Amino acid sequence: MNTIFSQKEVNTGRQREFDYLKGIFMVFIYLIHAFQATLSPEDAITQWVYMFATMSGAAIFIFVMGIGTVYSRNTAPVAFAKSGIRMVIYQYLDNIAYVVALLIPYPFVSGKLSETGTGNLHYLVVVYLQYINIFFITGIIYLVVALLKKLNVKFWGYVLIGAVVSIAAPLLFDTPVNVPVVGYLMKLLIGDAEFVSFTPLYFLSYALFGVAFGKILRHVQDKAGFYRILAIFSSVIVVAWWVFVFVKYGSNLTEMMAVLSIAYTQPDFWHVVASLAHILLFAAILFYIEERGRKDGSSSEPPNPVARQILYYNRHISKYYALHVTVYFAAFGFHGYESFEGYQCWLLALLSMLITECMVRGYNYLYDQKARKAKSA
Repeated sequence: MNTIFSQKEVNTGRQREFDYLKGIFMVFIYLIHAFQATLSPEDAITQWVYMFATMSGAAIFIFVMGIGTVYSRNTAPVAFAKSGIRMVIYQYLDNIAYVVALLIPYPFVSGKLSETGTGNLHYLVVVYLQYINIFFITGIIYLVVALLKKLNVKFWGYVLIGAVVSIAAPLLFDTPVNVPVVGYLMKLLIGDAEFVSFTPLYFLSYALFGVAFGKILRHVQDKAGFYRILAIFSSVIVVAWWVFVFVKYGSNLTEMMAVLSIAYTQPDFWHVVASLAHILLFAAILFYIEERGRKDGSSSEPPNPVARQILYYNRHISKYYALHVTVYFAAFGFHGYESFEGYQCWLLALLSMLITECMVRGYNYLYDQKARKAKSA
């Protein structure tokens, strides 16, 4: 064990396995959101993809965010507080973009809207004006981390608070606060509402465990040995989890998918443990895959174009996440705000990947050009 860890912080560079992990999951997001954003019933394949994705999904982003707070160049509490405020603002700017995307097709289809289409439009506009998703919960968690850093909480403090939060979350969820304005704000943080996709209450534990994991990771000098041990323990938990799930719900796949879907957004302590085991197992696998590539003589930038694209997803994940749904909403509007068939959603996912890619790369190109001109001026 002494050969794996160092007293000094020796592992301080990029942890590429988590970059790949976030980038890969962006592909699943494209597919799953193609159905969810257009209120379309998921086909069998997508249901299975979503069911297994519930064991990682948003938890990946929040856990890696926690790791990132340890690896950040600026670890001052005020920097994280500013990031938190910025992410909350991003959420509501994104909401405006969603509503605009929904309304752009309206003049072209308003004369032939069905009652279902009209109802869907009204429902979605109300929901997305107030929508709470990954940007919001990230912002709130940044604020919490800023406070904990200000209080100089140590490693075991993050582990303890993370465990307590994951145990307490189901007990606090949707606690009524019958005070005007305050009650609404509490619903955003711990409540249940149609416009709340994820709550900071449930996902805070992933971030705090991520901070603790990041503190450990910085002292790892033998990552191969470290991930070998992690992979063994994580595999045992993952296998035990799915054995339990299939034994309990395997005869009723509909119930199993419903239970996992609810547990995804409202994880209890055991679901958090199982999700972290999935994430760490995936990270170990990706680490070994990349290590094999490095031994074959690859440079720091992978020669494989698919790998490069996945890393590009990771570097600009906020842009991709914010923009891809606008494509679905525009297409949904031109379809009369009515659901699509399964194969159409798959095609929409491909279309969104293409259009979003053009938007993100186009923006980055213009931004880089502007930066070069400013530097040369």
